[in-house]
Amino acid sequence: MSTRSHVGSIGVCLAAAVALTACGGGTAKPAAGGSSRTPSASTTAAGTEPYADKTPAEIQLLASEYTRTATFKKARGTVTSEGTIVSVELSFANVDCAGTIKGEGLGRTDIHATPKVVYAKHDADALRAAFKGTKAEKELLVERAADRWLKVDATHSEAKATAYVCQLSNPATMVEDNSLHITRGGSATVDGQPAFMLTYPGSNGGTATDYIAAQGRPYLLKRTETGPEPYEVTYYDFETVTQLRAPADSEVVALE
Repeated sequence: MSTRSHVGSIGVCLAAAVALTACGGGTAKPAAGGSSRTPSASTTAAGTEPYADKTPAEIQLLASEYTRTATFKKARGTVTSEGTIVSVELSFANVDCAGTIKGEGLGRTDIHATPKVVYAKHDADALRAAFKGTKAEKELLVERAADRWLKVDATHSEAKATAYVCQLSNPATMVEDNSLHITRGGSATVDGQPAFMLTYPGSNGGTATDYIAAQGRPYLLKRTETGPEPYEVTYYDFETVTQLRAPADSEVVALE
């Protein structure tokens, strides 16, 4: 097996730990009467609660669409999968996604994903954790690939696995259709921003809570879920940057 094939398994391990738990295996569906177009935010009169004219399901759809279509945003979060805590920090600019995935015993992987190629850089711990070869083979892999950018065509299965976590750009991929079971809760604050809560059954037996911006555009500011495999994702820094810099060709190594 080539060194490139060994490295590819890293993305599968890390991305699966984050994305499969957060997504819960479900595919979100628009609420009844929903549209595939980005909906418009409601204006609220002073002293009234935001979006009082909409159902909780309509608000969740509105927030998901505003968050998904933001030209730039960041996300940070943690997820527990099979007892392992994995953390992610991602930036999204247009169709590009870049950031870091770290896990207890899984090391660190940096990624930069575009529609055409996916770059990944794994530290020594990530390589040792994912590769199941002999100690000598692991150390050879570490020597050749640790802390170096690798480039894979985006259509390759390894690239798709590595970039799977980038689906966090669309909050709707993280929930199942709970439009009939969403209830509106009280107010809250997320990173100093006023918000209000929506709660609904989670995908793994717990309770999920969405924190929706109460002022300005109705972005999803935070989503949490309790239960045996809890997770938390916070969205922030909306519309602050226009592009992400991919690794230069001189930073990328070719492994066979």
